[in-house]
Amino acid sequence: MQDAQFPQEWTAEHLESPFAETVLEQSTPTPSAVEQLSETVSPFAEAFADLEAQFEEHGDFEDILGELHDEAFNEALAYLADETERDICERLAGETGQFQSERERYGEARLAEVRYEAEHYLDTLAEALANQDLGSLGEDRLSEVLDRFDPALSETTPAGEEFIGALVRKAKKVVKTVVNTAKKIGSLASPLLAPVLAKLRGLVQPLLRRVLSFAIGRLPAQLQSAARQLASRMKLEAELEEPEATTSPANLIDVEALAEDFDAALAEAVFAPAAEDNEYGEIDEADHGNSLAALAEARGMLIDNLREAGEKDNLAPAIEQFVPALLGALRLGIRLVGRPKVVGFLAGYLSKLIGRWVEPRASGALSSAIADAGLKLMTLEAEDRSAQEAADREAAPVALATVVEDTIRRLAEHEEFVFDNEDLMQLAAAESFSQAIATHFPPRFVRADLQRAPTLDGTFLARRPRNLRAYRKFSRVPEVDVTSQLADEVPTFGGATLGSTLRAAGATLPMRARMHIYQAAPGTTLASIGRLDRTLGSIRGALSPASFHPLTPQAAGLLLREPKLGTSVSKAFLRTPNRIGAGQRFYVLQPADGMSALPVAGNPGTLQRLAPSRAWLAFNGRKGTALVGIYFSESEAQQIVSAIRKGNGTAALLRAIVDACGTIGLSLPSRLAEQERVEVHEEFAGKMARLIPPDLKHLFRRRLASWVLPAISNWTKANGETFARAAGHPDPGVTIRIRIEAPLFAQIPQAIKSGGLAVLLRGARATPSISISVTPGRRRNDSLSN
Repeated sequence: MQDAQFPQEWTAEHLESPFAETVLEQSTPTPSAVEQLSETVSPFAEAFADLEAQFEEHGDFEDILGELHDEAFNEALAYLADETERDICERLAGETGQFQSERERYGEARLAEVRYEAEHYLDTLAEALANQDLGSLGEDRLSEVLDRFDPALSETTPAGEEFIGALVRKAKKVVKTVVNTAKKIGSLASPLLAPVLAKLRGLVQPLLRRVLSFAIGRLPAQLQSAARQLASRMKLEAELEEPEATTSPANLIDVEALAEDFDAALAEAVFAPAAEDNEYGEIDEADHGNSLAALAEARGMLIDNLREAGEKDNLAPAIEQFVPALLGALRLGIRLVGRPKVVGFLAGYLSKLIGRWVEPRASGALSSAIADAGLKLMTLEAEDRSAQEAADREAAPVALATVVEDTIRRLAEHEEFVFDNEDLMQLAAAESFSQAIATHFPPRFVRADLQRAPTLDGTFLARRPRNLRAYRKFSRVPEVDVTSQLADEVPTFGGATLGSTLRAAGATLPMRARMHIYQAAPGTTLASIGRLDRTLGSIRGALSPASFHPLTPQAAGLLLREPKLGTSVSKAFLRTPNRIGAGQRFYVLQPADGMSALPVAGNPGTLQRLAPSRAWLAFNGRKGTALVGIYFSESEAQQIVSAIRKGNGTAALLRAIVDACGTIGLSLPSRLAEQERVEVHEEFAGKMARLIPPDLKHLFRRRLASWVLPAISNWTKANGETFARAAGHPDPGVTIRIRIEAPLFAQIPQAIKSGGLAVLLRGARATPSISISVTPGRRRNDSLSN
């Protein structure tokens, strides 16, 4: 990696200042150096090409991975991580990262009971199944046998109980997958099952250890197994390496990644139970840094240095000291690692540009403007008097430190070639600084053309900047009118719409709401914002991540008529609120009438009742099958039932299902013009997403729609009452599953290799085997294993 050769004195006199003309003049930065930063090694082995070719030849590994995926397990894991983090913070000095060893010991004690119950269940299950002829049992009979061993829990926490329940479901799925595999190859299931269940048991402790690492702000260890690394690349890295993916995750390892790693290790055990394995549990967590604790400490030191600095002090050393901690918490920080000249130049540049703001008169003016922009109201609503005074004293240095951090983060998101070219580097640094100023300085100090939301007159303020879970909040809380038509055009996480989410939570549209706006920093989680932001004022408890929605330019334009207040991010950060990007923005709608429509953090089973309607696609090339799943929320299911009771059931049910299919691109021909909107949120699963070229996905959707929509039309004519009975069940909502069996799905990889995919898709005229089922509740599993 070569550093660009920057001149001894780089001037920015030809670049525009982001500040309003009345604020300050252009400055001339002086570059300086920092110590060489250690290179971060890619976690992926060089043997990937051979390994991926091997798995591609077998064609089973990713399908097994898809079968094991369970959204309920991911939600339970997120609940357990958040409960563990909350308990630790309540017990030991808040969220500053102090007393790290005590925090770790307390967390281990909290998770010990969960580990015991999980391992005890798996031991019991393995012993009971050891001598049974499972291959002779039908699916229903096998389910009955497995249900006998469900544990009776009494001593675990609510999150622990939810996690054990999700693990039980995962274990049952593993057993069924192994049994079905044994039947296909003509083998007894027991010899294959024993090592798989043993490995499943061995995964529990390291998984819980990684949950603890996440909860205390320590980077969980990277897994070394080649198969798991391949799965990680397929599930996470491939998404983050998309051309438009220029955002670092807010957390290097999040709970979604923990679940993916766990599923990958388990899929490897099923795929090759006798293979050599670098044990999942043998990695020494102590070898990995406390990245968030280090960042919180470094950020606090930078704030102190800025507060104590004089007008003529050189701030570059303080900035250089801060850089390594920030880069260690950013995935894309690797682009600046090992470039001391770039870092030294940037430190000198920032030192010159923010230096005059540490002078008492300028600092006082900045603090006053920040207070006027909303800080005073924010602290009055949320903190006691001492906290308000502390916030006032630190307002300017915190804003300057946030500008430094945001500038470095934005610069690190540029591609490598920028840092090898002096002119491009100058432009990128100036642009990054301008955007950081526009985000974190009061509007009066920002050039008019750079202001993010001039009609709102607000700025993003750093909240809890010295803590592990720092975040930013917009200083204004505008009130917005949300109509049904508008809400149905605003997408949110997982391909759902704002309208479906609000209705599922019990809101009545139109409604007037206060809009709380946030920006993620490294280490931010939506669960922690919901727990820490007292200005939300929920009397029922901390808000669930389900209360948050991504503030994209589209959402900001529709809700606020300020599209620049939104941020564009990779699709990877729009699929679940448990995986977000650094710098990504979000909002919470708080009903102005005081009637809460905000999901409160709690048991995922409880939150299930508030889940919005959504649809998804899943594929299994090994089985030659596809699944279209549709979940109708409780409120929408009851509306459909009401129409059925009035004699309009067939039309209402058909319209609802067709509309849901349209959200994943399976539309009627007259609605194909809407496909551009579908592209952002479509749920092409796993291998199929990578194999089908973008220009042929439209053709693939048309072929799938030509099969699915007529089958739905025929099904609804005779199954209105079946749907109504499912909606009457105590479990909230209704799930419809449309299973398609067609040779086409298994033939796609070979057709792509031969260049004949278009011919294959156009020639696939035969009607496949299609079955449709309806069940009560939300089936939170995208796989085709059952």
